[in-house]
Amino acid sequence: MIHHMRIAAALLLLLAFSFAPVQAQSSAPQLIAPGVWFFLGDSHKGYSNTVVIEMADYLIVVDANYPGRARELIAEMPKLSPKPVRYVFDTHAHGDHSYGNSLWTAAGATTIAYSGVLKDMDRYEPLRWQAAVKGREDVRSLHQDNVEQPKQTFTKSPFILQDSTREVDFEYLGWGHTPGDGYVWLPKERILCTGDAAVNGPRNRLGDANLANWPRALAKALRLKPVHVLPGHGDAGGPGILVGQRHFLLDLYQAVAKQAHEGKTPEQMNIQLPSRDENWIPKDLLRDVKVVYAEVTQHQPAGALPHDFQ
Repeated sequence: MIHHMRIAAALLLLLAFSFAPVQAQSSAPQLIAPGVWFFLGDSHKGYSNTVVIEMADYLIVVDANYPGRARELIAEMPKLSPKPVRYVFDTHAHGDHSYGNSLWTAAGATTIAYSGVLKDMDRYEPLRWQAAVKGREDVRSLHQDNVEQPKQTFTKSPFILQDSTREVDFEYLGWGHTPGDGYVWLPKERILCTGDAAVNGPRNRLGDANLANWPRALAKALRLKPVHVLPGHGDAGGPGILVGQRHFLLDLYQAVAKQAHEGKTPEQMNIQLPSRDENWIPKDLLRDVKVVYAEVTQHQPAGALPHDFQ
């Protein structure tokens, strides 16, 4: 009993020091390690976070972002390093991570992603792009009919870039937030960029997810033993971001499945999650409950079912 209490106490301590309150607005880049910068995206504008990694002769950018943010970041790069951006990695197909692709390629970079990102784009585009054109001036300003797909993809994980400076591994750990989730792992520095497979705060959308498998993918990420975790949204932190995101998904799935098996509909459910999930619980939990309920009752990943984009 004492042993279990010590483990629980240690976990709570880990969580307390591994993430910080989510910030709303973009800010100056945070230096995570020599040649690795973390840019916090402005959530009011729908921007995701961005990571920049300096190699011997070039830069790697993690997540193309929306066009408005892509333009800002392209202007920001010379302030970090005189080296050109050679690669831009899309962690997944959602617009806040990929709709700036064409601006980066026009600036001379090669966009790259796990092959599942192309499959997601083929499935959902150009409908999602057309919706963004109606709602976002920065997307509309590109005068494109569709998102520009990544110019290079990989299927064997990890896809490794390495030079005299460092090694960068592009990883696919399984269908979590989306079928095409990609991670970026720096083994020497023990830095993990997660995209939206793990976020710091109540900033995820579950509609494209495989909710049963997502915690398994996060468990694989934890086995890398990262020291720094750079999420797609919210502040940078440590492995507690992965632990917390995973616990929230497990607890939510278990709670919804239990009440679904009792014959309750989402509107009838009273979902009470443990305090450890507080950082990830959205104001509208019912939206997430409905997605989990669909997966539980239809015995398929939520993202494989017909659904509106959330």
